Amino acid sequence: MVTVAIIAILVAVAVPMFSKESRKSKASSEVGAIMSELAVREEQYKSENGVYLSTTACPAAPATQGTTVASLQSGSGCLASTGTWVSTLRVQLDVSTLYCSYVVTAGAGTGTTNPSGFTFTSPSVGWFYIVATCDQDGVAATNSTYFTSSIDATLQKQNEGR
Repeated sequence: MVTVAIIAILVAVAVPMFSKESRKSKASSEVGAIMSELAVREEQYKSENGVYLSTTACPAAPATQGTTVASLQSGSGCLASTGTWVSTLRVQLDVSTLYCSYVVTAGAGTGTTNPSGFTFTSPSVGWFYIVATCDQDGVAATNSTYFTSSIDATLQKQNEGR
């Protein structure tokens, strides 16, 4: 009985830790790939148009079960052929499901408001930053949030795995 009790305690500790690490891994791999794609597309857009482009959130909100890219490509979805993400930025995703929501904020000089909890000082030249919001545990109050910018490509993280 002592052995069973020890195993039960180990399982009670190990399973939640494994779940959290699994969520962190899934979000980190998606976020890194999507943010890299967006950053490359923003730089191309600036090269052609002289400014960076702000986008609406895509998808509009994160989903614990994910949002299929196919559903975002249909109708007026953010990845529809006539939408800003595809027709203007020419974003090409190599995933079939998005678990996080992504938004790009761009500016032409100083004076921006930092996204809550992240470090960003807007320069006097054009800039952009990307924020990814992920709901990996189904509790919207504790979403994981990721941040990167044209000024510092370091991936900043908050509440990772939640």
